[in-house]
Amino acid sequence: MTRGVALAALALALASAVTLGACGGASGGGDDDDGTAPDADPGAPDAAPGTPDADPGAPDAGPVVPAACETIGPQGRCAGDVLDRCDGGELTSTDCAAGGQTCAYVDDATGYGCVDAASAGAFLARGVVRYEDRPPAPTGALGALTPVPARGAQVSIVRDSDSMVLATGLTSDDGSFALRYDAAAGAQVHVSVASRSPLAIRPVTVNRTQSAVHGFGGAAFAAAAEVTADLLVTDASGTSEAFNILDQLIRVMDMIRDDLGDATPSPLVARWSRGSNQGTYYDGSIRLLGASSDDDGYDDTVILHEAGHYVEDTQGRSDSPGGGHDGSPTDPNLAWSEGFSTYLAMAVNGAAFYADSNASGGWGYDGEGSTESTPTPGGAIGQDVSEDMIAAILWDVGDGGAGDDDPMTGGNHAAALRVQPDYLRASSLRNVGEAGVDLVDWLDGWFVEQGLASCAAMRGVVTQQRGFPYDFAGPGGACP
Repeated sequence: MTRGVALAALALALASAVTLGACGGASGGGDDDDGTAPDADPGAPDAAPGTPDADPGAPDAGPVVPAACETIGPQGRCAGDVLDRCDGGELTSTDCAAGGQTCAYVDDATGYGCVDAASAGAFLARGVVRYEDRPPAPTGALGALTPVPARGAQVSIVRDSDSMVLATGLTSDDGSFALRYDAAAGAQVHVSVASRSPLAIRPVTVNRTQSAVHGFGGAAFAAAAEVTADLLVTDASGTSEAFNILDQLIRVMDMIRDDLGDATPSPLVARWSRGSNQGTYYDGSIRLLGASSDDDGYDDTVILHEAGHYVEDTQGRSDSPGGGHDGSPTDPNLAWSEGFSTYLAMAVNGAAFYADSNASGGWGYDGEGSTESTPTPGGAIGQDVSEDMIAAILWDVGDGGAGDDDPMTGGNHAAALRVQPDYLRASSLRNVGEAGVDLVDWLDGWFVEQGLASCAAMRGVVTQQRGFPYDFAGPGGACP
């Protein structure tokens, strides 16, 4: 049973229609290609990037999120009538019932909170929303379908008779939800989930290739005092990949908040439909392939790479001319943009590989162990370079800890990423090498932000290990 546009009536900021997949996971509505022609390619389709390892001289690693908070999220969580919140990174639990209240979703500004039972709605629906994921391997091959929590997704209670939305909230980061609503006792209602996060701290929407948000509706049940209504967004519905895209982009928004210090990032729209062959690129929104020959909906590092262009666009700076790229030496501005975006994908993913599936299985790039194209020995500082080399240098600067295989053993990804907003976006760049942002400018920014304590280690990574002829004489001072 396909539920048409059940969330179209939502009166909250739901400007675009929601096309729902089939109830209970049977194939049906799903998403399909709407045939819109792609815009000009600024980020370029998913071409091969990649790269290796390690660290700097121990700059600030950014905030550490307690493990318990990783399953709650900024919206909070109701565990029965116990309210769990992680505001400011501190886990607090409040027994709402002890104060004569109940735990419920309040609104998008508040999330879950303790509310008076009399005003909260007579009926309660709670459960867990999951979607079927296919975890990518470093080789590019996709794994078996695996249910995972749908974090931060918009979830609603919808009346079957007229598609009226009775209550709306967000799933917590463990996929759980608790929504109170009013309806006639015994009225048929269902849970519906949409691939959208309206939170100012996580402003992400995953549309079809035009404007309809992906949605999925569960089986109907009778309105009652309390009902458990779990939901599994299935691959067979043609919708689960939209929730994987949402999940990856929420991870990026969390990185922007935690590592770059921006709690109100610019809204991001991604467009994907199963069957779409419009290409994978960034043009102010993220476009992702959904073709049978090459579907990027489960390709986490491909999704995150395109999000890297969004980070450049909204948090840093890019002077990329766009165009094709395959890891071979190319224009330094293009190589920088693609290399940075691959590095961001690896940093968010916490692993130095890039993987892209296709109908033949796919391919993967091992950033730690691969050998990328090296610059010409003794060549100019503005020579064409490989995006893979750039991603390798950034990874070397950003990773660290036991077993690190490069000279930068004390680094962290937050410091490497912060050069984008703190220097590249805000500063006048040195006029050496290629005009516009390139690796030289990021290296200049690194030493401006971090000082010269890491000079020796950076020489080991940049010049000795990767062969790039940086002059180590930028605005942050000359390295000894």
